[in-house]
Amino acid sequence: MLKKRTFFWLGTLLLLLVGLGWGFYLYNKPHQSAGQETASFTLDADSLFAEYQKDEQTADKRYLGKVVQVRGRLAEIQRSGASEVWILSVKPGNAPAGGGVNCQLFAPTGNSSPRPKAGDEVTVKGRCTGFLMDVNLADCVPQ
Repeated sequence: MLKKRTFFWLGTLLLLLVGLGWGFYLYNKPHQSAGQETASFTLDADSLFAEYQKDEQTADKRYLGKVVQVRGRLAEIQRSGASEVWILSVKPGNAPAGGGVNCQLFAPTGNSSPRPKAGDEVTVKGRCTGFLMDVNLADCVPQ
């Protein structure tokens, strides 16, 4: 009886240590930036938004979780702490009011080129995270 209890507690302790080790590994795992990966798709903001507007499930199967390079006109830049959100506008006929492509960048971008301003044509590469009124790209880097 004493042997069974000892094995039980040693096994429980071993599982706990393995779980803590795995959690520590995942916590310290380096961030995978989309800027270091090659883009699976290259398209303009209008095309990407139109595909999501037409059929969100099909577009998710094609783009969700993949690195996409998008070109479009910069409508505005929103700053929040250490990150920026670049909103690429979509032609008025292709989207309801406020629709577009949101690209989340972490400042500083490390790019030495001059900062774009509203109305400029920009190309951004990022990981597609889906559609919620706008198409959302995360981990973006300007190209």
